Amino acid sequence: MVTAHAMTTTRRLTPNRKPSWAVAVEVRRTQLQLSQELMAEKAEMSQSYYSEIERGARPLDTLTVRKLLNLAKALNWSLAEMQRATGVDLGITPVTLVGEGSADVYPLAAALNLDNPGPAVEHELITPGLKRPLLLRMDSEEMLGVTPASIRPGSTLHIDQADTTPEEGRVYVLTDQDGAHVRLYATTRLGPVFRAENRSTFEDIPATDATIIGRVVSVASDYDPNLN
Repeated sequence: MVTAHAMTTTRRLTPNRKPSWAVAVEVRRTQLQLSQELMAEKAEMSQSYYSEIERGARPLDTLTVRKLLNLAKALNWSLAEMQRATGVDLGITPVTLVGEGSADVYPLAAALNLDNPGPAVEHELITPGLKRPLLLRMDSEEMLGVTPASIRPGSTLHIDQADTTPEEGRVYVLTDQDGAHVRLYATTRLGPVFRAENRSTFEDIPATDATIIGRVVSVASDYDPNLN
């Protein structure tokens, strides 16, 4: 007698694959030689919250802007670099976002070639109301002084590229044959110039020799560049 044996088929369960963006985050963390615990601390979030990100259970595009900024900073990335590395669309375009939001901060010299500004040095929220925002890091002492127009080196300049018509007493980012500058527009007996606050070291730039990149609307420091 032939006995028929029932055959049971066992299916091997395939574990859920981690999304590529989560792999990129994990790889970055390991490159920095940080544990999940230390990374979570640097990113100002709980370890369980960070673990969900690294597992792919909490997508990057669902995080708040503040959490994204903290995470990017902890990973030693700008948001634009995070977007490129993970392939997740975080709404970051080269140089700035369109409208209100946040943007990469670039060195002042980036004003010489905005199509290729180089690596960002930081990422910050944009001052509301800028039509064509640009954020640059003040790395010169030309506007260091004692008046309300003074700007400390290291400050972040919030610039509106849509405002390129010079007005008396306003501060502008401009370029000339010597590089990129931050200067106050003034009318003198010799004609209009862009004047440094630190006049003992930096000479006036004739307005005819300058190309205006945009007006400095606000500064991330204790100083206000607008005199009127």
